[in-house]
Amino acid sequence: MTCAPVIHIGGWPGAGKKTIGRIVAERLNGRLIHNHIMLDASRAIYARNTPESIAMREEVRSLVLAHARRLPEDVPIVLTDALADEPAAGPLFQPTLQLAKDRNAPLRAFVLDLTVEENQRRLSDPARSGGHKLTDVDLLKALRRRDRLFLPDDAVVIDVTDMSVHAAADRICAHLDRPDA
Repeated sequence: MTCAPVIHIGGWPGAGKKTIGRIVAERLNGRLIHNHIMLDASRAIYARNTPESIAMREEVRSLVLAHARRLPEDVPIVLTDALADEPAAGPLFQPTLQLAKDRNAPLRAFVLDLTVEENQRRLSDPARSGGHKLTDVDLLKALRRRDRLFLPDDAVVIDVTDMSVHAAADRICAHLDRPDA
């Protein structure tokens, strides 16, 4: 018997991963493990991208995912991440693959994409201020010029440029209900 799915939502900073993931998790009676759980814990103590912060982020991720493995089989797990298509993405995505494997659950990957202009507008939203979320539009521009989004195998790309968070969550949930997906 397989478990409820492990759902991975990737995308650019500001694409709406956490908000859409929260809505999907609520609709499915699942749990949301958003990428800032790991990032914010390590950034509270260490400067960004230092060896210490990276090590702590991975320790927190291991602990969180160890507990996620213990959830009842019928509880879907929604994870979010912002990964660039670079050699480091594979190892960073591996814990998600392993979680699905350990739970004998299907992995369903979605990537949220949007235009640069809309991405900049969302990044500038005052609701993103505070905490450790990216709000620097110039840094976002540099990221988008330099990087492409990581696309896991069989990922469904959803253009959320003109889509509300609820419509994006609808699209993800509808895709999860498809028997051929």
